[in-house]
Amino acid sequence: MRKFEFGKAHEEIEINGKQYCVDFSDDKLKQYQDMFYKFYQEAQGIEQADIEKVTPEEQNALLEKQRQNMKTVTETMLGEGTFDELFELAGRSTWNYMKLIEFLAETIEQRFNEIKEERRKKYVKKGK
Repeated sequence: MRKFEFGKAHEEIEINGKQYCVDFSDDKLKQYQDMFYKFYQEAQGIEQADIEKVTPEEQNALLEKQRQNMKTVTETMLGEGTFDELFELAGRSTWNYMKLIEFLAETIEQRFNEIKEERRKKYVKKGK
């Protein structure tokens, strides 16, 4: 008898010893892709601001915008309320927290690459 079982549509990741679940359903993957595109577009805009010419109020606004973008990424992937907890663990450091954002982006990129590789192998076998 042939048997089939679905793989998991999620992945568990560990951040500072605590488990979090990342949903990899099609809808969520599309949402992550769009979210990271927007995040990196806005981050580039913030990076291009001339810090020497920006007023202290504008610097605070840029920092707040960056934190809000990081919160959106975090809570979209890990669930509502996770940003505040993790930002505290990062020492309330935006610079330190960006390492987590990069980790999350790499997690999504790795999943996309796995899917592409599986498809590539499937089609290479068919071609033989």
